[in-house]
Amino acid sequence: MLHTARSSTLRCDKRAVSVTRLFYPPLVVLFPMANVYFASDTHFGAGSAESQASRETRFVAWLDSIAPDDRLYLLGDIFDFWLDYPNYMPKGNLEVLYGLRRVLDRGVEVRFVGGNHDIWCAEYLEANLGIETLPCGVVVEHQGVRLRLDHGDGLLSGDRFYRIFRAAVRTPALVFLAKSLHPELLHRFASWLSSTSRKSHNANTEEILGMIRRYGELHSHADVDYLVVGHIHVPTQQQFEGWVFTCLGDWVAHSTVGRLREGKLDVVPVP
Repeated sequence: MLHTARSSTLRCDKRAVSVTRLFYPPLVVLFPMANVYFASDTHFGAGSAESQASRETRFVAWLDSIAPDDRLYLLGDIFDFWLDYPNYMPKGNLEVLYGLRRVLDRGVEVRFVGGNHDIWCAEYLEANLGIETLPCGVVVEHQGVRLRLDHGDGLLSGDRFYRIFRAAVRTPALVFLAKSLHPELLHRFASWLSSTSRKSHNANTEEILGMIRRYGELHSHADVDYLVVGHIHVPTQQQFEGWVFTCLGDWVAHSTVGRLREGKLDVVPVP
């Protein structure tokens, strides 16, 4: 610490005595700015039991590392399938729910944007864990940065059939009809549909990056600094005029999340 020295003269008994006084500058403590995290596409319930257990362990450990002052946004497909039946819950998700409960108990604010696989679990998360559900396309602001949050399904694709399907599965009437089916039957159908969809939309990384470039050239998000999406499973950021397209990647192949720190959003790997 630097000390500032000033001299003054004190007169006593007709003698001049030089006195040095030390003036300390005020102590400034800089507290680190809280992080804002974004995660998506863990797809709990998909893949082999070994793969599921590995993803679950890494995800829960990461949740436990989040500091109380941080914030967390879940941008969909956390669960590979979940329909909120009144008296039925998919088996195998308890450790994830316990992890979310612990992070909430530490005071972390958690919000959820539903994906094409788990939009139907929003009621459960809100009623039982207190996790607020936000609509796709919502704009939030943190650290002076504006971010548009979207799961991302249907964003890059020009497939009209998928857009119709996406809208249909979010209608209350269809959800009501789905709940009239036996949970096991619906779960088997949803798992088959999920597997079929992954195989039919298995574009390589270069194709996906090209689709993102075309999307950025045709669409403007100049009212925000970042468009943040999941769904695409490729961790990437592309700069366009005035905004950045940010895809969070996934936990199936990459284990990556978005981290907003000191006004800058990065996609970072989770150990």
